[in-house]
Amino acid sequence: MYRVGILGTENSHAMAFGKILNGLDPAFKGLFEDFRVVAVGGIDPEASKKVADICGIDIIVERPEDMLGLVDAVMITCRDGKYHAPYALPFIKGGIPAFIDKPFTSDPEQALSLAKMAKEQGVPLVGGSSVKLTDAVLALKAVVDEHGSALVSGDMTAPVSMNNDYGNFWFYASHLAECCLTVFGNNPEWVWANRTAKGVTAVVHYPHFDVTNHFIEGVYDYAGTVITPRGTHYKTISLDDIYAKECACFADMVRNGAMSHTYEELVAPVYLMAAIEKSFETGEKVPVGTFSI
Repeated sequence: MYRVGILGTENSHAMAFGKILNGLDPAFKGLFEDFRVVAVGGIDPEASKKVADICGIDIIVERPEDMLGLVDAVMITCRDGKYHAPYALPFIKGGIPAFIDKPFTSDPEQALSLAKMAKEQGVPLVGGSSVKLTDAVLALKAVVDEHGSALVSGDMTAPVSMNNDYGNFWFYASHLAECCLTVFGNNPEWVWANRTAKGVTAVVHYPHFDVTNHFIEGVYDYAGTVITPRGTHYKTISLDDIYAKECACFADMVRNGAMSHTYEELVAPVYLMAAIEKSFETGEKVPVGTFSI
């Protein structure tokens, strides 16, 4: 039995994962019988108690490091990405695989440092936005892969929340940033973004084409368009099976040490989001930046 700890119980993801891994969601019956969430914790004691009571979890910890020795893997699901690196750090140092929810972190240097440590320690990581795992996103990626530098342009749309208690732009922006990089590649050169009352529009410039990212306030639709010399490919993005896909990636990592995405792919969206935020704050084109792990 793989013992799992969840940190960050104020997020609805914590309750969902607790129910799925502890056999309380009939839609997942029989898929994760070798897993059990045994401990929870986070910044909201009431939320931790609620998750523990509903999911049948006996241990509530005050500090992340209190889970060391109690779990074989950890899921970090805090709403605010500023907690992700400090929560993950003791587990990576301890050689324990981790799922880190979106955003991977809220700071590029922090994300890079965390990923480098995990790679050096040989600790597998999964996480980020679940939307990048959907069939629609992967279908759009296949179109881009087919056409390469001949691609004409693209467009991605997803919701955003610009004013909240969880990092403002960073709270939701990772969904769109990760989908953009999944579909069009991890090599954008610069961004030029503008903030309006309805959200943020960002032009993401690649070596041979541009992609427009629409971060829309209050409209909870996800969609993508790929424009090729032979026509336009449009997909609405359904979120119906995202928990199944996330849990499958997590289980494969714990069981087999398999990472669904590289360390670089986990870090790259943090660099993109930081560049977009700087651009709409300054009105300037901002280089996305490069890094190596």
